[in-house]
This record gives sequence, structure tokens and C-alpha cells, in this order.
Amino acid sequence: MNIELSNYNKHLVFEAKNQTGYSLLVGQTVDYTQVNAIRPMELMLVSLASCSSIDVVKILNKQKVVDFDYKVSIDASRVEDQIPSIFKEITITYSFDGEISSHKVKKATNLALEKYCSVAKIIEQTAKINYKVVLNKEEI
Repeated sequence: MNIELSNYNKHLVFEAKNQTGYSLLVGQTVDYTQVNAIRPMELMLVSLASCSSIDVVKILNKQKVVDFDYKVSIDASRVEDQIPSIFKEITITYSFDGEISSHKVKKATNLALEKYCSVAKIIEQTAKINYKVVLNKEEI
């Protein structure tokens, strides 16, 4: 695995590029105002959401569950008045719509977070990770 980071502009925005050439903008402004880039701590949450989602969908697909809509949202809080300001608590909401058994959805999300997602295993060393599962607009 290889990542290259280079200046994107004269401010605190950088282009991160992986070994296949895919890139994204990462950074912030000095005064934390809006910038057209994702901030590094937000990128960690994106990594958690995408890592666990890949596992969830793969597990469901192995169980022959393929026709469903899926969305993840994350709320996170950070330790205040401390540098570095690391994550304190993260709540992930996995939302599914479709004809899926609640048992399969619960099993897939649990396995993803507890066994397979490497990003979750790293983050849980310093932050509490909670999760909710919503199936057809009802929390299960």
C-alpha cells in the first residue's frame, strides 16, 4: 500500500493519491472555515464507514441478499480541551431498505464491526464505537 500526498494549493489543502492514481483532496483552512476538501478526522470516519460497509455488503451478498438500498451515517464526538483531539465516541447508523431478514442484517453488521473491519479495530483502541441498525425505517 502506498499513498502520496502533495500540495494542492498554497493553503492547507493537499491531494492524496493512491498507487492506482485515484486521488482526493484533504485539508482545512487556517480558521477552520469551509474548504473544498475533506478534513483528516472526517476522512477517518469515511474510512470506518466504507470499511465496515464493504464487509456488511459482502456478508449479505454471500447470504444471497443482493437487492437492497443501503446508507450509513456516523456521528462522532472528540475529546475537548486536549491536543491531539482524538475521537471519544462514535455512533454508526446502518440503514437498509428492502426485503431482508433482520437476523441477516444484524449478523452482517455485527461481524463487520467485531471481526472484519480493520479500521474499526484501530479506532476502537481509543474511542467507543456504538452502532444502530435500521431496517425499512425502523430501528431493530
